[in-house]
Amino acid sequence: MNNAYYTKEVTCPICMINFNTTKIKTSALRVEHRDEDFCVHYENYNPIYYEVIVCPSCGYASTENAFDNLNNKEKLVLAEAFVGRQIGRNFCGIRTHKDALDSYKIAIYTANLIKAKNSYIAGLALKTAWMYRYINNEENEKAFLNMALDNYIEAFNKERFPANNMDELTVIYLIGELSRRLGNYEEAVYWFSRVTSHPDRNSNMRIQGLAREQWHAVRELVKKN
Repeated sequence: MNNAYYTKEVTCPICMINFNTTKIKTSALRVEHRDEDFCVHYENYNPIYYEVIVCPSCGYASTENAFDNLNNKEKLVLAEAFVGRQIGRNFCGIRTHKDALDSYKIAIYTANLIKAKNSYIAGLALKTAWMYRYINNEENEKAFLNMALDNYIEAFNKERFPANNMDELTVIYLIGELSRRLGNYEEAVYWFSRVTSHPDRNSNMRIQGLAREQWHAVRELVKKN
């Protein structure tokens, strides 16, 4: 295996088999640029390809952080859903772009089976949109940006923050940015302004700065149109 990669042993919480999944060493990463919705473009090796772990036996898929975070009811639901399931592919080795894209789709399917939190599904949908962005597939990118937007709005309305490693300011900003990318400019301005007027805005100066920049950019665009 290329020196940029290493393997990590994990145990599937559904079928209990042990297997090795591939990861990329931090030392191999070279960032080209970042988009306003946090999508990172890498020069050679993309760690986002490997964030979802897929069991080669039963097909259970989840991000590494959430892989073991299942209660007994969720395990039972997935065990019943996956019984007798035949997995025709193995996602444990070095992944192609299609492998990475499909791993996120399987993770979304899995998350919906157990009615996972909206913030978690939103994160999966957003990264699926990035997968399509990498290959300039705008139609499918927008479809998953819409899915992410809908779930982030649900999360904002229902969940307590921090959630899925994000604070409330970041979620509000992302709702604004995804609205902007989808051409919903009035909604984008509204959500960006909520960041800049939020009582905790000074707790995350980076997000506050991004929101101000995007707010001004959208306002200028609206004026021109």
